[in-house]
Amino acid sequence: ARLEGGNASFEASPTPSISTRSTSSAVPDKLYNLEILQYDSNGNYVTKQTFGTETTPGTALTVNLNPKNDCQLLIVARGSGNALPSISTNKSLNEVRNTIATSSVIEGIDPSTGSLNAMPYVLHLERVNVVSDNSGGMIRYVLQSPEGTCDTRLRLKRLATKLTVNWTFSPSMADDGYVLKEVRLCQVPKDYRLLPTTEKNEWGITYPTTIAEFVNPYRLTSATDLNKGGKTIWLPANVRGTSVNATSDRYRTKENAPTAASYVELVVDNSTRQERLYYRAYLGGDNSTDFNLYENKDYNWTLNIKSADYRGDARIQLLDQTPVKSTNLVPTSNCLMMLPGTNICFNPYKHEAGANGWNTYLTDGTTLTTEKTIDHVRVLWQTKDAGTSGELVLGYVVDENNHKNLVNVSDIADKDKALVHVKVPVTQGGNAVIEAVNASGVTVWSWHIWISDYIPVGVDANKITDNSNRTAAISEAQNATQGGAVQVYQGISWTEPAGAFYKCVIMDRNLGATKAGIQDNQIDGRRTLGMLYQGGRKDPFFAAADGTTKETKTIYDGVGEPLDVTKGTLSTVEQLIQQPLKFAIGSNGQNPTLSEKWNGDGPKTIYDPCPKGWRVPSNGITPVALGTTTSMPLFNDDGTFKYCMWTGFGINAGTTGAGEGNLLSFNNVMYYDGNTRNISFINISTIQKSDFVGSGFIYYGTSVGPEGDKSIFFPGVSLRELNSGNYRDKKNNTAYLWSSTKHPTDKGAVLIYQIQDNIVSVRHPIDWKFGFSVRCVQDNIQKKP
Repeated sequence: ARLEGGNASFEASPTPSISTRSTSSAVPDKLYNLEILQYDSNGNYVTKQTFGTETTPGTALTVNLNPKNDCQLLIVARGSGNALPSISTNKSLNEVRNTIATSSVIEGIDPSTGSLNAMPYVLHLERVNVVSDNSGGMIRYVLQSPEGTCDTRLRLKRLATKLTVNWTFSPSMADDGYVLKEVRLCQVPKDYRLLPTTEKNEWGITYPTTIAEFVNPYRLTSATDLNKGGKTIWLPANVRGTSVNATSDRYRTKENAPTAASYVELVVDNSTRQERLYYRAYLGGDNSTDFNLYENKDYNWTLNIKSADYRGDARIQLLDQTPVKSTNLVPTSNCLMMLPGTNICFNPYKHEAGANGWNTYLTDGTTLTTEKTIDHVRVLWQTKDAGTSGELVLGYVVDENNHKNLVNVSDIADKDKALVHVKVPVTQGGNAVIEAVNASGVTVWSWHIWISDYIPVGVDANKITDNSNRTAAISEAQNATQGGAVQVYQGISWTEPAGAFYKCVIMDRNLGATKAGIQDNQIDGRRTLGMLYQGGRKDPFFAAADGTTKETKTIYDGVGEPLDVTKGTLSTVEQLIQQPLKFAIGSNGQNPTLSEKWNGDGPKTIYDPCPKGWRVPSNGITPVALGTTTSMPLFNDDGTFKYCMWTGFGINAGTTGAGEGNLLSFNNVMYYDGNTRNISFINISTIQKSDFVGSGFIYYGTSVGPEGDKSIFFPGVSLRELNSGNYRDKKNNTAYLWSSTKHPTDKGAVLIYQIQDNIVSVRHPIDWKFGFSVRCVQDNIQKKP
């Protein structure tokens, strides 16, 4: 039995899963808007046939298919409410498989008593022979398996899963002052997809992919809803596989659950004891190792809260509501790197890059004005640690008006003694932004919290006097780095003593990434993308979850509600600081002074987004004149190449085009499309085929790093456009990295490092309002004479 017995603090148990075909009442009275599509074995479209608005089950259908061996059939009853659109013709199966049903039509069906006529039903026969039969004087078509067995009946599957959750709350706990505060269903796929896109991982064959959007279908907080003791809903299938470590219900914990598995969480409060308890039950099938919620099945779960003994049950977590206080003082920068499960404190009025160590926007070190005095700090946004699923990387705040258990202040009106305290739980890492607010509620500054096990260590520049001790200093930094690598590139900017980066190492990942290098699965590929930035701006924005233009929910507030990035005109530095979640948009060349805030190869500024000791790399190469089509030889000014980070990327003594920079030969840049067996020199045909989130470019001009040549990797990241703030869908085949250098003549433009199609560009000036990646280099850059 799955129940743990009378002494268990928390009981969570399903009844057996039930297929819809087991009861006559759980089917539609007719098949509505029936369509049959035929594809060849490669998924190429062959033919389609529709059967009108209504088709009565049990009647004979005349189906005109093309005789073909080893083909595929897609049979779709779209439902009376047209929840699914008519399936497109002349498109491949891959093009139509992610067709999304209208969720409001499905969820408008009463799951208890409602008719299922509006429900879509689907069957995909992946291998079938369509054979013509001339017996009896007429041509008919017979469906056979490739082995020759006739298929006499086709049974369609309901597109949706049906889930019932019931809960009980112990009267003795109520007597002790405990109250059921919330019941929430978490981590459910957002979309009902026509056919799932599967992926193979340690949990088995799962779907949807882990980079799909996951949502919380309900959060019940009213007494009326909680007292009902149960809720039944439709939801998309969430097939997450099995976990051998979940040997009983007690071990169906977040540590043992597959990534993106659905769960119910019950929140219990005790105001007298200042306790908040989270009871979590992962959903799935009859076996404790089963975390699958299949389409066409009914699942019924009963949850019994019996005691508050969180110490004896890993499925019950205690929220510490104590205001955080840390003694781990760290220097103040705009990005604070933190290990999971740690805490820090910092002086918010100081800044490692500011004059005399002060944040000169907030204070000159002598005075502190009322409008710049911090009243409190709060969580602005945070990610989850598995893209659109997983744990909140900061955790839950006490309530919307009390964030002190995660971020807190002390001596905040005293510029010398003021501290901000931050605590992060044990997770797989991610990103967050906390903001400081004055007494009027205006944001006066904000800080990016980068949570990962990555601890990069720079070289000791004082030890470098020649190439011999430079090599030793680099090795020392690499050996001291934890959770990843620090790297150097080739080319004269790195290898010659007069080069800008001679006494530098560079991080192995984009700013904000929790993974580095090539990955063989989508979720870890997603973890390599990091944050997006606008040129000259300190605050990060999240990159696209799946490499498309879709605005998938990827950031959450302190209570776990999803947030949207807002977009609009921001014309002053003050407006940018006061609205860190707003992406500035506008036409090219607007607000040009904002492009200067990273200061090129001058001293690092208080607007630089990198952690202490690191900065946005400069680019001192002579840029192409805008609007010209005149060819320019690349080697006309060798001196400038000493200040360009990518000079070792295979420069070809060719010419440049207008606006774009150096056209390179790619003799040490390769393209990775997400398949470890398909790494090739970059070319147009290869790049355009990749949809893998985590595909990108490998620079193998040096063997530095734990993975050898392949460790220097630039993931393809969808940019945000300057005019709209929307993502640009590039199929993850473009790498854009900001430099800190403003174009000398083009107002508002900053130089970038770029790999796109068959171009590696180092001279491209682009407006600061685009959203690109940043890779931080050590703050030892040698200045141009």
